[in-house]
Amino acid sequence: MGMRRFLSRPAPWLTVLAAALVAVDLGRRILATNDEARFALLAQDMLSRGAWFLPQLNGATYHAKPLLQAWLIALFSWPVGHVTQLTAVLPSALAGVGTMLVVYALGRQMFGAVAGGFAAMVTITTQGWFLHARLPMPDMLLTFCLTLTFAVFWRMVRDGGRAWMAFYPLVALSFWSKGVAGLIPLVAVIAHAVITRRQRDWRQLHLPVGIAVVALLVAPWWFRQWTADSAMLREVVVSDNLQWYLPRSMTATLLTGALHHVVGILFPWVIVVPAVMWQAARLLRQRGAERDAVYVLTLWAVVVLTCVGLSEQQRLRYYAPLVPPVALLVGWWCAAVTEERRSFAQIPWRIYGVAAGVVALATAAAVAFRPTWADSARIYLPNSASELAEVSVMTVGLVLMIGALSWGMWRDGMRRAFAVAWVGSALWVAGWYHWELEARNAAYDYPRVQAAAAQLLPEAPLVAAWGVYELPFSFYSARRVVSVSTDDDLWRVMTQHPRSSAVLTEAALAQVDDRDRLRVVPLDRLNFNSIVLVTYAPGAPRPGAQP
Repeated sequence: MGMRRFLSRPAPWLTVLAAALVAVDLGRRILATNDEARFALLAQDMLSRGAWFLPQLNGATYHAKPLLQAWLIALFSWPVGHVTQLTAVLPSALAGVGTMLVVYALGRQMFGAVAGGFAAMVTITTQGWFLHARLPMPDMLLTFCLTLTFAVFWRMVRDGGRAWMAFYPLVALSFWSKGVAGLIPLVAVIAHAVITRRQRDWRQLHLPVGIAVVALLVAPWWFRQWTADSAMLREVVVSDNLQWYLPRSMTATLLTGALHHVVGILFPWVIVVPAVMWQAARLLRQRGAERDAVYVLTLWAVVVLTCVGLSEQQRLRYYAPLVPPVALLVGWWCAAVTEERRSFAQIPWRIYGVAAGVVALATAAAVAFRPTWADSARIYLPNSASELAEVSVMTVGLVLMIGALSWGMWRDGMRRAFAVAWVGSALWVAGWYHWELEARNAAYDYPRVQAAAAQLLPEAPLVAAWGVYELPFSFYSARRVVSVSTDDDLWRVMTQHPRSSAVLTEAALAQVDDRDRLRVVPLDRLNFNSIVLVTYAPGAPRPGAQP
């Protein structure tokens, strides 16, 4: 009886399901890039120095992004006294589960419990959710905050009332999660008011007061910047929050990059997106509560896609906030097919043909305009029997998903077919992530390299890196590591720290003059590059500068 009561309440078992999925390989990922290690190091500095408001990154006060992610990492790491690979990703994991619960609640309000359950299960088996719920970067936290904000936006558009009093503080919370990207809901509010062109909509949005509330709630961040370093404040506003994102030109790289990221972040459920888009476009020409819900989700997805897709900087993680609105639309579509609404089971094959053609052209353009685009593929090519087995599991999962959805549409059995398709999608994303994790950890094994460097030259602390990421070395060596990029930079660091060492790629070593003054020790390979450990050679003349 207890189990039956538990299963009759979707929210608890969906939470258990999401927690089980997010626990797969959680904390095993090596922090391999500066982006992955940045907030973990900020949190460590907060714990070490108590610098909760002005933490430093390798000796320099950090200004680029708000600190909510770092605060949460520090909070989860406080019981053990230091940041680990696991504690660094716990905030993202919890934000991922929270995002799923908000998607379920919103889908239930919009379309009913069945659609909400479908949408929640789609969310946790997209590559975007599965990956970013395991990364120590703020993108999953931003996705959770934006999802919660848009859930309130739906209530504000539908009912008016006092929902705006929660909406604008949540916009501010989104800002604190990742900066200017958190202001995307304001763009949606303005777009909605322009589209509807009704005086009533402008009044119930309370836009002037709302913007003032947001400005007041984010003001502490700017006040902190101003009191710490007014010159840096101008740099943060102009460079990190404006020039970093504003497009300079509409290049082929910009357009093709956006398309590939959308496909990657929504895979494997992107397979049904053309059918969902076709049905959504048909419904938007009608009237009613269902149409209004689809309109809000479409506006949400289009605003996120436009703001991120037109950004000068293109990263896969920037598209993570696209997962919730698309998952809700997919859940709505699956529920409609389950209810035997025959028009929803029709497949717009021409749209699929066009979509496939566009993706093929974008791939060709990416290879032509970005010759290094496929370089990272070397990490993920299977080269052992175990990896081939993992690829086989992923392939089976994808085939199972496609077959189940097709059978469900043609035979009016979507409810059972969705369960099979979900298992297939779960096999795909879990298999893909584990495969990617093992290959990436092997290619970017910073802990092994750091241990080897400490064993080869135990008396020489590592303080410089040239051609490799410095922040992962800083995280795993628990000391400051600076990045150098020229011969002069290297010698300046070696002069200031005579007992120091540096890790260089062989290509970087070739640019160093006066190499006779250096002791060069072959070290290892990192990201397919041979690297060396260098320090002053015994007996070599040294400048008189003191460390």
